[in-house]
Amino acid sequence: METTSEEISNVSLLKDVEYLTTILDEVLLHEGGGETLLNVVKEIRVLSKEVRETHDENTQEKIKLKISELEPGIRQKVIRAFSMHLHILNIAEQNYRTRRRREYQSQDANIIQPGSLEAGVKQLMDNNVSPDQITDLLSKLSLELIMTAHPTEATRRTILQIHKRIAQLLTSLDYSYTRYEKKLIKERISNEITIMWQTEEIRQNKPSVMKEVSNGLYYFDRILFDVLPKIHDDLEDLLFENYNQRWTIPSFLRFGSWIGGDRDGNPNVKATTTFDTLKHHRELVLRKYKEAISTLKDRLSHSDSKVDFSEEIRASIEKDRQELNEIGWYKEDEVYRVKLSLMLKKLDYTEQDDPRGYEKSEELLADLQLIRESMMIHHPNHNPVKLLRKVIRQVDLFGFHLASLDVRNHSGEHESALTEIFHKVGIADEYKSLDEKEKVSTLISVLENPRPLISIYDEFSPETSEVIDTIRVIKRAQDTFGLRAIEVYLISMTDNVSDILEVLVLAKEAGLYRVYPNGKVVSRLHVAPLLETIDDLKNGPEMIKQLFEIPLYRKHLEARGDLQEIMLGYSDSSKDGGNITANWELYKAQQDIHAMASDYGGVKLKYFHGRGGSLGRGGGPLYTSLLSQPAITLGGWGKNYRTR
Repeated sequence: METTSEEISNVSLLKDVEYLTTILDEVLLHEGGGETLLNVVKEIRVLSKEVRETHDENTQEKIKLKISELEPGIRQKVIRAFSMHLHILNIAEQNYRTRRRREYQSQDANIIQPGSLEAGVKQLMDNNVSPDQITDLLSKLSLELIMTAHPTEATRRTILQIHKRIAQLLTSLDYSYTRYEKKLIKERISNEITIMWQTEEIRQNKPSVMKEVSNGLYYFDRILFDVLPKIHDDLEDLLFENYNQRWTIPSFLRFGSWIGGDRDGNPNVKATTTFDTLKHHRELVLRKYKEAISTLKDRLSHSDSKVDFSEEIRASIEKDRQELNEIGWYKEDEVYRVKLSLMLKKLDYTEQDDPRGYEKSEELLADLQLIRESMMIHHPNHNPVKLLRKVIRQVDLFGFHLASLDVRNHSGEHESALTEIFHKVGIADEYKSLDEKEKVSTLISVLENPRPLISIYDEFSPETSEVIDTIRVIKRAQDTFGLRAIEVYLISMTDNVSDILEVLVLAKEAGLYRVYPNGKVVSRLHVAPLLETIDDLKNGPEMIKQLFEIPLYRKHLEARGDLQEIMLGYSDSSKDGGNITANWELYKAQQDIHAMASDYGGVKLKYFHGRGGSLGRGGGPLYTSLLSQPAITLGGWGKNYRTR
């Protein structure tokens, strides 16, 4: 019987597991605790395997007894050894998945990996989805993945970097052909595992918010900045290969972040922290653009003695030279290098907040598109320069803000702040004590009045001042880094309509929301309720219905493209009612909200699924999670959230 590639790959996985386990055992023997430690670890491994296979309770009791008899010192080392073993098993599995991907791609074109982009496009073909339907689908497709804040994250980046190096070495083992190469790889893996054993694994102190920001940016720098454009490009190419039609793929897959914006999750997040976070975002993205455009400058060496260039790009060069008082590239005939050199200079000025730099990312994008349009004159259309296409996609995806930062705060913070503000300006003596109907009436009255409530001379408690400063820093961030820098304000524990209107009142004071005398509303911020308990999920549809029936709020939605974002909480609902009950209530809430919203013509819903990594936080494969959502909710807009 012929052996399948999957069976071969499974054998390779077991081989990797055995290979890494053997190296770990050598480290434990020589560096960890000698034969005593190694024998205990091996004995517990054998017993654990027996329990998994037989579910024998007596064997399980043997393990418990064995562990309880260990001296504290050796017990700690045993725990550490098993922790490291689990890490290297995860590395082996990652390598297995990469290997399986390569194996699928090396086989016949008809053999496609399930769940891949190729499988998705093939499914479109198999279901006779027309090009017009694909065009419509692409216009609606939207998936946003959010990095959540983890102030309690214990694993150090140092350990994660060791894991990465071991993974890279294990991958290189697949391509090693000589005994010498294999020997060197084993020595290096052994060194990495030894260093990991001798390195403190857990943080001794909680990281500061800015350290956490730095940790999050690591993933954008090393992975996401290059991977996200590739996903879009792969989809474009696959559609072209199957339909013989090239679509302009919108940037449907984006990343956002809570790190530096989630004050409800971390009391150390302040208004100044949020702005500093966005400054770090911009510093990284500008550095990445300069690196990418420098690479383009090295590659695009076309000479006007060989090819024709567009008049538009020549005109833009002259304009840049006059504004910058710079020549650009020293070889006048290499037009793209001249233009790209001037673009690099403008990025330098952008970093320095010099007016000679780019005011917004759209200007940088326009310069790159000028180059692409000029290249269409002389470069074959069937084989575009993918490096240029990649940089254009990066600017479209990341702007000058890198990742949209969500701001989240507890509804009680807004209520307390407005209670103090309303008392000071004479609107309500004790706003917090009003019933819901009176609160809503008061808030609508304030929103309809174009005059501000807060004077520059007013003084408030530190807590209220922080709420006010947070809203004001959102306005400042949008003005400095672009409107996409902060687009969503999330309200934890949203119970009533007033919880949402309170944020609009605060936004009005910061200049993010305004009602003009003619009734026109300008709004620069999505206000998203977070439905997180079972009661919230049950009451959510009625609350949203009451909200949509307020004419002024409908005008706010119109100003935001008739889009209402709603966050669904998985963690608190699971704690509240259990995993099965929570998921059923989440399902019903989406159906009920969607059915209700369809009665308010034109309003689109965007769901923010607050899924985490563990089962209790709604964890699991994103692909199956999307398929499990009510089908009717996937036809409009969707925003999905996962922890990193």
